[in-house]
Amino acid sequence: MEDAIFNSMMQQGAFAALFVWMLFTTQKKNEQREEQYQKVIEKNQAVIEEQAKAFGSLSKDVSDIKQKIMGNGDEK
Repeated sequence: MEDAIFNSMMQQGAFAALFVWMLFTTQKKNEQREEQYQKVIEKNQAVIEEQAKAFGSLSKDVSDIKQKIMGNGDEK
């Protein structure tokens, strides 16, 4: 009887230890993945800001050209 209880505890202890190891390993990998995602997001934000500035100046240029074509922006 004692052997059966001991064997049962040993089996469940091994599964519990494996579960805890797997949980911590997964958490660590998730943290690393999250850090990589944050770096990518920061890079993407910088690119988006640059593009927004470029499109802003492009919009102004297009407006200037449109005014010149329509005759509203004749130079004096």
